[in-house]
Amino acid sequence: MRAISTGLLALLLVPTSARGPGLAVSMTDVTGGSTSSAPDAGSPRSASPASPAWGTHADSVRAEALLPASEIRRPLERFLGRYNTDRVLVRRISRAVLRESRRQQVPPSLIAAVLVTENTTLRPEARSSVGAQGLMQVMPMHAGAELCQSSDLVDVDSNICHGTLILARDLRRTSSSTAALLRYNGCVRGTNTPDCRRYPSRVLARAGIVRRELLAGTTTLAMAGR
Repeated sequence: MRAISTGLLALLLVPTSARGPGLAVSMTDVTGGSTSSAPDAGSPRSASPASPAWGTHADSVRAEALLPASEIRRPLERFLGRYNTDRVLVRRISRAVLRESRRQQVPPSLIAAVLVTENTTLRPEARSSVGAQGLMQVMPMHAGAELCQSSDLVDVDSNICHGTLILARDLRRTSSSTAALLRYNGCVRGTNTPDCRRYPSRVLARAGIVRRELLAGTTTLAMAGR
């Protein structure tokens, strides 16, 4: 996997003071303390092998950016497998996440976190009350991006491509990952979703969990190969 671009990496390392008003996101949330109610969301106690002490949030983000896709695949599948037991579907989702992470330069931990926050049962056919579709709950008005080749938002690969494209654009247009996630959730000028301003804390908490497990999983694989 190519390293994340410097500009995008900087957005993900923005300190907690750079958030919009009314957001109570602690550094614990950002680094992986679970604030969600999703099944097996993965509190520090339930995470699979204990990861090394990466020192700081910034260290772990940089470490994730250097991981090759071949080493991330298995720990990512283990994480996603908590939300759906269909191994074929989980494998396809994992591959799509890793592919779009490389193509669009968004960390796989953040894509996966948005995905399981939007769709905790990983149902590709899911549709919200406002018409958002699929795994990353993409609105139909965004369908048809040339990069994604298909406009079918129920299709796993197409939906993750479109969702990651929106997320990548939001990250580049804003000053922090928190601001980008507010945009992704439609929580900029309106309140399309109940408690929408809590959305970034939920996603970033999960992203921290995913990142920690990716780093722990690759360390375990390295030790097994010795």
